[in-house]
Amino acid sequence: MIAALLAALTLAPGAQSSLTISSWIDSGIDQLTDFRFLPDGRTVITLKTGEVMVRLANGSLVQAGSFPVDDSSEKGLLGVEVHPQFATNHLLFVYYSESDATGGTDVDRHRVASAALGDANVLGEPTILLRGLRGPANHNGGSLAIGPDGKLYVGVGDTGCNSGKPPPPPDSNITNYTGTCLTTANGKILRINLDGSIPADNPLVGQMVPACDPDACTPAPDTNDLTGTPRTEIWAWGVRNPWRFSFDPRTGFLWLGDVGEVTYEEVDIVAKGQHYGWPYREGGVGDAVNVCRALGPGGNGADCVDPRYYCKHGAATSTLDGNCTAITGGVFVDSPSWPDAFRGLYYFGDSSNEVAWTLPPNAARDGFAGPRADFASGLPSPVRFLVGPDGNLYIGNFGGSIAVVAPLPADAGAADAGSSDAGAADAGTGPTGSGGCSCSTAGGAFLPAALAGLWLVLRRRRRT
Repeated sequence: MIAALLAALTLAPGAQSSLTISSWIDSGIDQLTDFRFLPDGRTVITLKTGEVMVRLANGSLVQAGSFPVDDSSEKGLLGVEVHPQFATNHLLFVYYSESDATGGTDVDRHRVASAALGDANVLGEPTILLRGLRGPANHNGGSLAIGPDGKLYVGVGDTGCNSGKPPPPPDSNITNYTGTCLTTANGKILRINLDGSIPADNPLVGQMVPACDPDACTPAPDTNDLTGTPRTEIWAWGVRNPWRFSFDPRTGFLWLGDVGEVTYEEVDIVAKGQHYGWPYREGGVGDAVNVCRALGPGGNGADCVDPRYYCKHGAATSTLDGNCTAITGGVFVDSPSWPDAFRGLYYFGDSSNEVAWTLPPNAARDGFAGPRADFASGLPSPVRFLVGPDGNLYIGNFGGSIAVVAPLPADAGAADAGSSDAGAADAGTGPTGSGGCSCSTAGGAFLPAALAGLWLVLRRRRRT
C-alpha cells in the first residue's frame, strides 16, 4: 500500500523538466514525525509511537531504542535534533510525550531530553532537560532546532484548547489564552542552553508578567496584576501550534509554520520577545495589533507581529491563497547543483492536503516577493522538510516514507554540502534544524489499516 501511495508522488509541471522526485525510504517508518542527517552518514528517524530508527549509510534500517510515550491524539515522540558536537559526544535531543505508566500527567506531559546514540546504534538513557509542558490533548508542537547562537529552540503548542469563533471581532469568543499567558511554557517558542539551563539573555529573565493561571485555558492575563512569575525559557509567545521551524543559514532568521484554528495558516519569522498574536489575531486578521502591547514583561510590549505569509482554509480569493488546512513549516534550498529557477526558494507544505509549495523570498530574505506556487503533490502527509548533505530536498511523511527531490542528471552538478536548516551551529554535513499532523481521509485510504483511525483523529487537529 505504501508503494501505491509513493507512486502518486508528482512534481508540478513546471518542475518536471529539471527536477525529479523519488522515494528514499518507503518502509519501516510508519508514523514518521521527524528525521535528521548525522555527520557520519547515518540518518536518525523518530516515530510517533516512540521508536527511534536509524538508517545506516548502506541503506539498511535498524531500531536504536524507544521512549515510553503517550501517543494518543497528536502526542508521542514528536521531534529530534542533533547536538552541534555530535561527532564527539553522540548526543541527540528529543521532544516526547511521557506515558501515564512512567509518570506523565496532563500538566507535565511533554519533555525535552538528550540521549547518546553511539556507533553501535543503541540509544542511551535520556537526561531530561525541559519539562512542565502541558499536554492533555493536541496542538502539541514538538519542533526542535539549534540556532546560530548554539542554543536549543523548542516549539510548544497551546494544548488543544480551542478559542471559540475565529477572528475578527465582534464575532470572536476567545476561550483559550494559553499562548499569551507568560506563566506557562505552552503556546510558545522556548530557548535553552544545550544542558537545559536558561540563557541569561532570554527576554523574561528577571521580569514579572501579567498574572494568569498556567494550568488552564482561561482566564485572560490580568494586565493590572503584574505579579506573575514567568517561564524564563520563553523566547517568543502568542503561537497556537508551531509545527516545524528552521533557521535560514543565510540570515539566521527562524522561520515558523504555525497551524491555525478554523481560518488561516501562517509562516512567521520568530524574534526575541515578540507576541505573534494568538489568540487575538490569526493570519493578518483579528483585534487591532496594539492589543499585544500590554502583554509582555512588566506589562509592556510591542504590537502583535503579523505573519510574513498566510493562506486561508477553503477556496482562494483574488488576494489570498487558499487550500490550506494544516501547515508544515519548511526550508530554503540554496544548493548550487539545483537549477536556477528552483534555487533560493522557501519550500513548505500542508500535511492534510498532502502537497508542497514554494514561495520566492524578497532581497533581504525577511519576507516574500511573489506568489505561492505548486511544487509537489501525492505526499502522504508531509511533516518535515530538510536539505540533505547532497544539497537535495528531503520530505519526511507521516504516512511512512521519506521522498527526495533532486535535479535531473542534465542539471545536476557536483554534490555539495547543502545548506543546513539549523544555522551556523549545525552538527556537520547534514541539515540539523528543526506537532501534530492533520491528515486527510483521502490520504488515509492508502495507509495500512492500523493507521486509518489515526489519520481521522489527526485530521481534527484544527478543531478539537
